[in-house]
Amino acid sequence: MSDRFPLSLHHLTALDATPAQLIELARDNACTHVCLFTYVPEAARGAFPMVVPADVADLRKVITAAGVTVCNLEVFPLDGSNDVAGFASALDTGAALGATRATAHIHDVADEDEAMARFATFCDMASDHGITAGLEFNAFSAVNDIESAARIVRGAGRANGQLVCDALHLFRNGGTVDAVAAQADIIGYAQFCDGPMELDRADWWREAVGTREMPGRGEFPLRELATALQDGTVIEVEVPRKAELKQGIPASERVRAAVEAVRSVLDPG
Repeated sequence: MSDRFPLSLHHLTALDATPAQLIELARDNACTHVCLFTYVPEAARGAFPMVVPADVADLRKVITAAGVTVCNLEVFPLDGSNDVAGFASALDTGAALGATRATAHIHDVADEDEAMARFATFCDMASDHGITAGLEFNAFSAVNDIESAARIVRGAGRANGQLVCDALHLFRNGGTVDAVAAQADIIGYAQFCDGPMELDRADWWREAVGTREMPGRGEFPLRELATALQDGTVIEVEVPRKAELKQGIPASERVRAAVEAVRSVLDPG
């Protein structure tokens, strides 16, 4: 089944790697794409290796040499603050690297009509850069379930609007494989990791940013999830494991294990 899905290496899997190193790690593990951060809210910028315009020329050389492309840009918070200049710069940076998608979260919104309007505006901005906009639902935003996110994407009415399906956020927020199948036509990329089906809500944030389980070692029905996705859907390897980083396990080993785990779920043999 793995030949149905191009793989993308998400930077959260190896935050200790520079963007250039991540691209090379993707190449070394036969991933087609990478996910890079080109926009990070000011308060969180120290935690993520953000690509800035000055990095573009050197990164383009690395991308060309590696034969890897940039799939996804993260992360654009649609919170009403309207950082038009910041978003435009981040999208321009990504477009200069050949990126095709950008992920948005919606925060502090009054209702779904307002959410649709915000997402439509972001879609239009992304379209100006030749980029598809993806709406990701999660418990840390105002849109936390797949049904709500799908209504917003469809209601926005933009041809370049898609849904992002992170397996962790899907199952943590009551989603099912059947719900994914119902929305598969608008899911442009999915993010794979694993975990227990039940977890105390107090631990959700810690899990999301640093204690996700390797695919195949938890309880998520990942093979069934993959079956529900359309052919060609990009699957991002998003498995941050801070304990292994603290143990001194190098990024190359952590990435190799994560990519192999995703492939083993897609092709269990």
